[in-house]
Amino acid sequence: MLKKLLVFLFVVSLFLPLGCGGGPEEKVLTIKDIEREKAAIVDVIKAYDKAAEEKNFSKMVETLASNVIFFGTDSSEVIKTFADYRKKMLEQWKEFDSMKYGEPQDVSIQMDDNATWASIIFGVPFQVKIGDDSANLFLRVQRTLKKEKGKWVIVSGIVGFVNPRHALALERLILKKENAGEESEKK
Repeated sequence: MLKKLLVFLFVVSLFLPLGCGGGPEEKVLTIKDIEREKAAIVDVIKAYDKAAEEKNFSKMVETLASNVIFFGTDSSEVIKTFADYRKKMLEQWKEFDSMKYGEPQDVSIQMDDNATWASIIFGVPFQVKIGDDSANLFLRVQRTLKKEKGKWVIVSGIVGFVNPRHALALERLILKKENAGEESEKK
């Protein structure tokens, strides 16, 4: 009797996984699918940069997840709400007359097997103009993205200067603008 029970359980265990799937099968992405997803991620990054250049907050929001967190260049700058994010962007746009991002370089994208989460790290040339002066910088950027409603959106990120002298050049431009503002107020 025990032998028949063991044989029965063995046979049932062979067929059990076939009839009781734990949910939808995971889709195996082809190389072409992976390339398409990575291109879509880069497109989101470029759309974000273009919206920033145009000082268009509503276009930037289209590239962002429903909840975001951004880390600035120092420990005091952690942005956790859209209100804080908007405030920071408006401050930056007021500070800079114009900004121009170049093409992302040295792009590295890591993505989960189902193309639902991804991390992108890249470098990007960045030019800032204040008045007649400009600073040409090179930034290193990291963004985490996820799929929301079938499209990639930015969840979090951090930006840093690759060369500390670039940060100093930008600081000089900002100080020059502030000093010019103070001089005009004195007159």
